[in-house]
Amino acid sequence: MRGMNRAWKWALLAAVVAAPWLHGRSHPFLYDDVGMIAENSFLEDPANLGTVLAGRTLADPHVVNGRRPAVLATYFLDRALYGLRPAGWRATNLALHLGCAALLAALLRRLTGRDFFAAAAGLLFALHPATSEAVHAPGFRADVLCLFFTLAFLHGFLATGPRAGWGRMGGMACLALALLAKETAVVAPLLLGALMVLFPAAFPGSRRDRMVGWTAAAGLAGLFFLLWLALPTDLQAAGGAWNGESLRFPETLWSAPALWARTLRLLLVPWPLNVTPGFAPVTTPISARLAWGLAWLALCAWGAWKARRTAPEVALGLVWMLVFFLPVSNLWPLLHPVADRYLVPIAPGFAIVAAWILSHQSRGGRRLGLAALAAIYALLLAVRLGQWASAEKLWTAAYFQNPRSATAATWLGLLREEAGDADGARAFYRAATEANPQAAAAWINWGVLEGQAENWAESERLLRRAVELRPGGAKGWSNLATCLDRQGRRTEAAEAAARAEALRVP
Repeated sequence: MRGMNRAWKWALLAAVVAAPWLHGRSHPFLYDDVGMIAENSFLEDPANLGTVLAGRTLADPHVVNGRRPAVLATYFLDRALYGLRPAGWRATNLALHLGCAALLAALLRRLTGRDFFAAAAGLLFALHPATSEAVHAPGFRADVLCLFFTLAFLHGFLATGPRAGWGRMGGMACLALALLAKETAVVAPLLLGALMVLFPAAFPGSRRDRMVGWTAAAGLAGLFFLLWLALPTDLQAAGGAWNGESLRFPETLWSAPALWARTLRLLLVPWPLNVTPGFAPVTTPISARLAWGLAWLALCAWGAWKARRTAPEVALGLVWMLVFFLPVSNLWPLLHPVADRYLVPIAPGFAIVAAWILSHQSRGGRRLGLAALAAIYALLLAVRLGQWASAEKLWTAAYFQNPRSATAATWLGLLREEAGDADGARAFYRAATEANPQAAAAWINWGVLEGQAENWAESERLLRRAVELRPGGAKGWSNLATCLDRQGRRTEAAEAAARAEALRVP
């Protein structure tokens, strides 16, 4: 009977967690959902699933998300089940997110044996608004899927008795899937090591056995990192042409502490959230932002060290955040220095610390505190998900919060074009290129707009700027070929068309 009562409580908790996410499940595909899902011709042919499962997309730069075959496999499944109905794709995202929350709660219960603490951490993570972008938008599923398999990997190493060996093998398989979902999982062995140090009694076998298991996990992560370096596609912003957003050395060093302070702030007060947030790089070591960030880094590291024996749960939460901050610290430069979805694997650490604080209040105080936080998070989630109701709402909110966003301005320009407002579109494209002169998409769209108005000289100027910035993009060359052809310059048009054809996806 007690087991049945506990099952009902967990089922009720799952329903409470899922309810706020159901708002907006039928919103249209927006932002990366468009290119990655709705307009991705690779997903239209079910036979391509074999290519994905064979790992042949890893070295193919033409396949969107080719480096993340685990994500592509789930896309093919959703395409077969739901076609292009957004609600179905979001149902998969939500199921994965709820799975992450359940795995987190179960992990903490296995480590500590404390029901309220484990449930509170799972609840706070599941409702945290910082996860809204990745959970709502199937195009950002990689973050959720990576965390799901990372948590399953940790569970595998906690198996005891005759199942211990199989558990480790399953854990290693889950680590491989996490690495095939997103590169963030490369730091997962660091978290496993922290768990082994903070909660040694929870792990089976001798210290030597634990070290062998950890070494195997670290070796697998290292092999994947070497594989990514060897692939013909660039690993994020390292080695490629500058996109006008990514941080460049030594900005990467000076900015990392400031990014840590920003991360803590958004986890503590998750508002405002934005699909294209801005971040001004720290350009000098003599900076108040650098000093402030270093102070917070030192405080969190010191807190984790001091709490390792008296409050290992707090130490775990702090280490969790620090470990998963590493891949998004921009020490290895990212294409986009900041994004809400980067917070997904970090948020469990914050939830652990918050749940520990709540669990040390009085019985009534902890329940009231948890209910209040859950209600606030649910309200913020409803507001945030409402911004995804339409492209107009999403990009207007994004541009209002960050007028320096070339991406938001470009999308708003496209929306003005669709509404027949050429002057409004032109203004947004101009704003986009002023905010980021490297934004090739804005130059292309602006050039096409001028071509539609038969301003061929201006159209050519804009399109030539686009292909100069992105010589490997077929779209720029194709539109330039059309522009030249309309001016009667057949030879030049044929050359541009040939360049475009050579760059198209085979």
